[in-house]
Amino acid sequence: MIPRIDSTAWLARFEQHLAGSGYSRPVAAHYLDCAERFLAHLSVRRIPLTNVDPSLVRDFLCRQLRIYRHRHHRSPVSTGRWRAWRIAGVHKFLRVAIGQWPPMPLTTGPFEAECQQLCDEYSHELRDRRALASSTVLGNVTEAERFLTWVRQQEHVLGLAALTVSDIDRYLMGRVAGIQRTTRKAVSCQLRSFLRFLHGTGRITADLAACVIAPTLYRFEGIPSVLRPEQVQVILASASKERSPTGLRNYAMLMLLATYGLRSGEVRRLQLEDVDWRGDRLWIRHTKTGVRSCLPLMPKVGQALLNYLRRGRPTCTARELFIRCRAPRCGFFTSSTLNSMLRRHLAKIGIRPDGKRGPHIFRHSRAVSLLRAGVPIKEIGDVLGHRSAASTNIYLKLDDHELRAVALAIPTAGVQP
Repeated sequence: MIPRIDSTAWLARFEQHLAGSGYSRPVAAHYLDCAERFLAHLSVRRIPLTNVDPSLVRDFLCRQLRIYRHRHHRSPVSTGRWRAWRIAGVHKFLRVAIGQWPPMPLTTGPFEAECQQLCDEYSHELRDRRALASSTVLGNVTEAERFLTWVRQQEHVLGLAALTVSDIDRYLMGRVAGIQRTTRKAVSCQLRSFLRFLHGTGRITADLAACVIAPTLYRFEGIPSVLRPEQVQVILASASKERSPTGLRNYAMLMLLATYGLRSGEVRRLQLEDVDWRGDRLWIRHTKTGVRSCLPLMPKVGQALLNYLRRGRPTCTARELFIRCRAPRCGFFTSSTLNSMLRRHLAKIGIRPDGKRGPHIFRHSRAVSLLRAGVPIKEIGDVLGHRSAASTNIYLKLDDHELRAVALAIPTAGVQP
């Protein structure tokens, strides 16, 4: 006998989740209405909540659309927006009730099952045995999935064991077309790593990794984007005038970027307990190395954080220091929020730096200011969270004042062209 769904308990739990996530009353009421209707739909069909799949959600939306047309004698003004608004409530409820939604797609054949097993083993190899950063593991596994999908679409390739050098060349030619040289280098290295794994585990007999040729990137060949000190001051002064909750949050993040040269991910992942108010210290977990360093909490940074915590940070249960101003009230999902915020702010005040305009320009600017202040390279690397001094040496070419001092004087008097 299939147990009946306890709608009251699920709706109460969902309502508590919406209230804790900071949703407004109209939005929360709409989501609750969608969840109640969906639970009634499951109850009529005697389907337990654990057996819900995307097809049931589609059937529910079709039924709700028929009810709307019967009641109003017309279709919605925008059927697409109508469906999106209701499916958002159902998906939000299922994420709370089930956990992961939409569910992971099931494998449909032996090749898909083999690919899934391969990617799981490859991820375990990179994460547990080679101890690579999570972002590196994600990039390598994503490229492996892309390559396996391409192999499946090739009718003449009968499995991984039948791969040849010409197949690898054809994949790379289509994969790197139209992308920058640095991205081509990353793709080639990721594919080479996966092919090396396939060879090491016996999936392929030939070492095809040696046939992957990556473009050459010369050390220190690029010039990082950098802001002049007066530009940094203009940006901070302009941001400090915003007294809204969003403005207080953005100013505090900009102060962290400009003062310590943090990466955007390091600012995004800051926790409330990372700020030691009694000891005037700031604990930073660097995203690339995983090292946790301690930096002094500068007075201006501390004041900016206090203003945000007192008058800008919304009330929520999240432990992240910086919280979204819109529901759901939680930390930022990705670093793209900081990128778009900085781009809008630079466009607003009319500053157009050369090259990239993301949060990393503050990191470059901070490194240059420390160099010009005579701070040793080792200490600059400690502030920036570099594991090796070679990572810090890239900023030496940005110190144009010192470079001018060592430039050779070329005699021009009496020289005939």
